[in-house]
Amino acid sequence: MNTKRTCLAILIASIVVLAVGAGPRIAGTVRALPPALASPGASGAGIPQLGSEIVVSALDNKQHLPAVAYNWKHDEYLVVWHNEWGGGGRDIYAQRITSRGELRSWFAVSAGPKSRAQPSVAYDPVHDRYLVVWIYDVNGNGSDWDVRGRFIPWQGPSGGLTEFPICFWNTHQWNPRVVYARAQEEFLVVWTNQYQAGMPPMYVSGQRIRAANGSFPDGAWTIANHPTEDRVNADVAYNLARSEYLVTYDNAFDIYGTRLTWNGAKLGGGEFPIAGWPDAETRPAVAACREADQYAVVWQSHRLGDFDLYLRFIRGNGAPDSVHVISEFAGHQENAHVACNVSGRQYMVTWQEGGTTTYSISGRLVNPDKTLEQGFQIVAPGQAPGHTHPAIAGGETNYLVVWEHQRPGIWFRDIHGRLITPRAPYALFLPIVKRKS
Repeated sequence: MNTKRTCLAILIASIVVLAVGAGPRIAGTVRALPPALASPGASGAGIPQLGSEIVVSALDNKQHLPAVAYNWKHDEYLVVWHNEWGGGGRDIYAQRITSRGELRSWFAVSAGPKSRAQPSVAYDPVHDRYLVVWIYDVNGNGSDWDVRGRFIPWQGPSGGLTEFPICFWNTHQWNPRVVYARAQEEFLVVWTNQYQAGMPPMYVSGQRIRAANGSFPDGAWTIANHPTEDRVNADVAYNLARSEYLVTYDNAFDIYGTRLTWNGAKLGGGEFPIAGWPDAETRPAVAACREADQYAVVWQSHRLGDFDLYLRFIRGNGAPDSVHVISEFAGHQENAHVACNVSGRQYMVTWQEGGTTTYSISGRLVNPDKTLEQGFQIVAPGQAPGHTHPAIAGGETNYLVVWEHQRPGIWFRDIHGRLITPRAPYALFLPIVKRKS
């Protein structure tokens, strides 16, 4: 392994909140050069309309790693994050925001003497509620992190719906991600596992959860592993066109994916490569646009001393399609997220951009026909480390992007957001759901 790869592995391990390690490159592994990058094209829609900056939460402490889901029945978003108190404890909080940018109720999802962190959220329109998942410090000393979850009705928590364990193995579980499967009326949660001893390598697991009652149709299972390489930084998307999932992840150098049937069976022979260039590709994010029967995977690539962003379309049948540049300006472009709108006809990518001291948040609309609109700045750099770790959800008429906001001149970190409305008209889509008698 050359010096560049060694330094990058150390960097990746250091920037992930709560430890995600980097695996070694295997001798003899084939690392293909990138295919010719497709011309971005353009549909002529232009720069979207940006709403006013929204202060989602401004408690006098550190607030980290926001995630967001859209609720089409009430045309609003739910933002979740973990809050770090001065003494070091962490809890999960949430804020409702309408598609017009109005703040509704703010509430605690899970709080207590032991830390909770790294939340993710998805919306179930049949039962009109969310599932929020996070990691939980079981012993209170960092020796065992598990995955827990809680159903949250659309207007706020219910005392009758308490948190429950999703994975409580005697290993660390990191970075859970949750997605809702509409046809099956269930959720899929994926996460990374790490042994306390550091070996065997880290791997990705999943758990199906029935939306009606929180029960498990079967046990948790391994989605991706390797005898000598890590499988980390998992993300997941559900493709309604096929009732299938795509789980993406990296090994600190390349991007991989595994397609799953609705019940978790692997498709197409299991794991397949998405990006395997000579540079190191890490931290993938994935979304599905059902109308196109297609996925979009975005990741950061360490090239010429900084991070650039790329996107690859994956057909619904798992065939890798064209690769596109999202951003490769001087400086770092990293921590990208991607979402499809409710109509299933357009993606938006968001990321943090900057140098080593200040960051801005940027965005770019991407169409399933492989045309990309012009990139744009969502929020300018701040006076301190600025704006980091954006997340995004797509609604009927707009997207909501949220991020960590460094309060100037002080160590407090807030959660801010902004609504992004494309100028090209959306095709509205109201999903048909089963009604409970």
